[in-house]
Parts: sequence; structure tokens; C-alpha cells
Amino acid sequence: MVRRTYVASLWFALFCVPIAYSQEQSTPAKSAETNRGQRTAVSLEQMVIVEEGQLPILISAPHGGLLKIPNVDPRQGVGMEKGPSGFFAGRDGGTEELAKDVIEAIEMQLGRKPYSVISSVDRKYLDPNRPPEIAYEDVDAKPVYDRYHDSMLSHCRSILNEYHSGLLLDIHGQGSKRDTVFRGTSNGKTVSRIREQFGDSAHTGESSLFGLLKEQGWTVFPDPYDGKEQSGFTGGHIVRTYGSHQASGIDAVQLEFGAEYRTKANRKKIAEQLATAVAQYAKLYLRMPEAR
Repeated sequence: MVRRTYVASLWFALFCVPIAYSQEQSTPAKSAETNRGQRTAVSLEQMVIVEEGQLPILISAPHGGLLKIPNVDPRQGVGMEKGPSGFFAGRDGGTEELAKDVIEAIEMQLGRKPYSVISSVDRKYLDPNRPPEIAYEDVDAKPVYDRYHDSMLSHCRSILNEYHSGLLLDIHGQGSKRDTVFRGTSNGKTVSRIREQFGDSAHTGESSLFGLLKEQGWTVFPDPYDGKEQSGFTGGHIVRTYGSHQASGIDAVQLEFGAEYRTKANRKKIAEQLATAVAQYAKLYLRMPEAR
């Protein structure tokens, strides 16, 4: 009887226990794989913040982020052209925060949210304001780039389908003049629709966007508004891709903010002033939804 019990115990130890251990160990491995998938999905959403809107207005901010793309080294730009249309890795400090304040201020002014796409990734890893061959150097950054531009295209199409026209504000920072905001429209090319519908004064007159911003006390360039835009600030890949000179685009303006407009102390006030000008512009030139 004792021998039979011993044999049974030995059989259990040799066969049953290893099987149970193996099953126990496999569960955490599966959970880890699931968690990795969840982290990837969440991190992509965090790296490019996308929001649907209820207005014919789209806010874009590609260069203000601080996040690192997992498994991606900083870009080096070896062999690439440098300068305004080429490789550059400097961050536009304060523009992500300013864009979020602008979105909030527009909603306060007009009672509805604009569409928006904001990159929270540091520009040294990815530059959404460049074509893909310059924007990133590691294939692991491509999904982030694609999310930015797929969302921009989707938003523009939604705005056109519902409102037939719209306004894209692409928010940037510049270090040339602290007290100035530069306009970038490829000298009127990216706002072709509003010029065709309402005449050049809608782009270069007192009731143009930059005319309305000057009324808010801003120092703007060009001023007079029909002057040539500053070389280097005439508008980058985003406004050239999604401007109204493109069939699927809307009127697009790149705003290059000097440092004084991007400080923590000034951002809320600047956002409110921009929202006021946008609300005036919208009433003049955009087909707006009925007020709630």
C-alpha cells in the first residue's frame, strides 16, 4: 500500500506538476503580448492627437511636441538639403500648447470645436511638414507620419463635403522676430478658393485674416497685406498639400509665431485674439453651421 502511494506521488510529480507550471508560465507571456499591442495603439494616438470637429475650420500643429517615437533614433539628415524646405530638426516651442488653447478658444467663441491634428512628437524624430523622404529616416516612424497626413486629408474632405469650403490654420514658431507673426500662403496660392469667391481683398484687405489679426493688436507680415511674404515663411508641405489650390484642399494659412506670442504667460490671450479674428472671418467667408 505504501509502495503504491509512493509510485502515484512520483507519477504526479513527474507529469502533472510540469504541465501545470507550463500553463501558468504561458499566461503572463500572452498578457505581455496583448499589453504591448495596447501600448502601441495608445502611444500612436498620443503621438498624433486627432479630433473631429463641427466647424469648417482645421487646426494643425506639427512641430511643438516632446515625445520620442519608440525604437527610433534622432534624424541625422545626412546628404539632405538643409533650410526652410529641407532638413531641420529644431522644435517650435510652445506651439503644441498654443494650438490646444486656440482649439479651446474657438469652441468658446463659436460654440463648436474645430477639426484638429497635433503632433506631440519631437521634430528630431519626425517632421510632418516635409514630404516623407525628408520627414523621417526610420520605417518605425512611418505610421506616425501616416496618421498625421491621413487625418489631415480625411478632415479636409469632411469639411469640403459638408461646408464646401474651409480654413486651415497651420501653427508654427519662428525665431527671426519675437514680436511678429508671418503669413505663409505661397503668396496667395494656398487660399485660391476664397480669392476666387470673394476677390483678392478677402486675402489682402482689411477684412482678411491678417487684417483682422492686426485689429487685435498683432504685428503681422506682410503689412500691407498685399506685399510679398517673407522668404522662408511662405508656407511648407502642409499648406501646399492641403491648400485650396488642391482639389481636396481648403484655404490654408501657415502662421509663424514669434516667441512673444508663444510664451506661457501670453498663450491664452493670443489664442483668444486669434479665435476672435477667426470668428469674424468665418462669418464673412465660411458657410457656418447653425448656432446651438
